[in-house]
Amino acid sequence: MKTLSYCLFLVILNLANLEAYMIHQKGPIAQEWKEENLSPFDELMISWNAARPREGKFLFYVSVKTEQWSPWLLYASWGSDGQSSFSSTTEEAPVKVYQDALEVMKGKKATAFQIKIITEDGASLNGIHGLHVYTNGDKAQEPQKLVSCSTPIYLKVPGLSQVTVDHIRHRDLCSPTSTTAITRYLSNDYTIDPVSFAQNVWDSKFDIFGNWVFNVAQASTHLGCEWNCWVERLNGFDNIYQHLIQGNPVVISVRGPLSGSTQPYANGHLLAVIGYDSLNQKVMCMDPAFPIDNETHVSYDLSNLVQAWSRRGNVAYVFSKNNNYKVR
Repeated sequence: MKTLSYCLFLVILNLANLEAYMIHQKGPIAQEWKEENLSPFDELMISWNAARPREGKFLFYVSVKTEQWSPWLLYASWGSDGQSSFSSTTEEAPVKVYQDALEVMKGKKATAFQIKIITEDGASLNGIHGLHVYTNGDKAQEPQKLVSCSTPIYLKVPGLSQVTVDHIRHRDLCSPTSTTAITRYLSNDYTIDPVSFAQNVWDSKFDIFGNWVFNVAQASTHLGCEWNCWVERLNGFDNIYQHLIQGNPVVISVRGPLSGSTQPYANGHLLAVIGYDSLNQKVMCMDPAFPIDNETHVSYDLSNLVQAWSRRGNVAYVFSKNNNYKVR
């Protein structure tokens, strides 16, 4: 299997008990990608940046190495007629794929991964311009420490309420609504329709709109080659702050209680972080759960938000300008 030589960068994060790695690939993307001798991990997530195929689809397969290589497991299907994640296990290795992630079970760790992309019915690998893999070594995390980010920052992301979205399941649309708001802001295209966005992230296998990697993939279809987008578990709020000062909002997953929120968020919720008030230690958010667009700009106490975020494992949708992109 051919190992790609297109690595942009490798970021090593120390999250108390969590060792996390991001490996990013730029195009041209080959059909197979193999990385070995990695720090032991028990979770893996794949994000891709691509134009959605006008016909056909991409099938993403993944295999990891514990004592031996696991069989190939189907991770995601993404194409012209929709998208689906999968639930699959293998008897040959303690590995399972479920929705957004691959998990290594029974206390085992993997030290290598392989990704294979199969194209069907006219889809072309040329449509993929970025591939991103996140791994971590331990999902258990200790309480986050507060940061001392001294410069206030506020990004003018317009409000967008999921309650006002014209969709029968608007209560389930926190992820696509938050991601639509950020995608509109970064692309300066406010015609992007949250209903259409939601339909293009709907996971037909599980009947959900909150599949993390599908939301990032759909954002990429609007942002194009100028942007890299991926899912990862960040090291803490200081990582979010670094993205904010570069002008890039971040979508995060939280679980309540969250003081000042409009709902308990007991089953999880996604919102956009758009700023930070350093004087009062308040995190400025665009929270789509509020009933109208003008009420979605809210501030949450930093320590309270960090706790709610840590309950969801510090999951974030990250957006970064592609510095190697050249306008033609």
